Amino acid sequence: MFETMKQHKAMVTYHGEFTFESINNILLYARRDIQMRNVQKRTSRKVYAILVEALENILRHGVEKEYNTRTTDGVFILYKTEQGFTIKTGNLIRNEDISKLKAEIKLVSEKNITQLKEAYREQLRNGAISNKGGAGIGLIDMAIKANKDLTFNLFETDPDTSFFELTINIHQEEDTIAA
Repeated sequence: MFETMKQHKAMVTYHGEFTFESINNILLYARRDIQMRNVQKRTSRKVYAILVEALENILRHGVEKEYNTRTTDGVFILYKTEQGFTIKTGNLIRNEDISKLKAEIKLVSEKNITQLKEAYREQLRNGAISNKGGAGIGLIDMAIKANKDLTFNLFETDPDTSFFELTINIHQEEDTIAA
């Protein structure tokens, strides 16, 4: 991920402790930067919504620094591309959670957008709130908003944890891209 920061002119980056306060600050900086670029309103809202979900996922699903503190370490990058924007996030997850994550990734990758929208609605109707505060729709929602342009990587760091890297590309029409 740090190579990505060197290759692209990152708009907003963060590496460190993720808390609700740090997420709010990241979102504030990202919103300002996007607004300064005169991005089409629809694209701006899409980037912001995906950003909120991706950052909350780090806090919800990352390995807590200390038991029950609701803080976790992670990394985040937002940068402009010729096609739109790219969001990259990374954080440690427990290896015991990998099979569930892979099942969610498989669901997202095997369904088309229409099927994902139906799965999203179905999960909202029938899904229970998890002990981590989510309804299991985060990846589905990001996939819909990013037109399924998501990539995932897992790198085992030790017997208990792995580093989860998520890349989300948000495209916009060429004639609406502002420098």
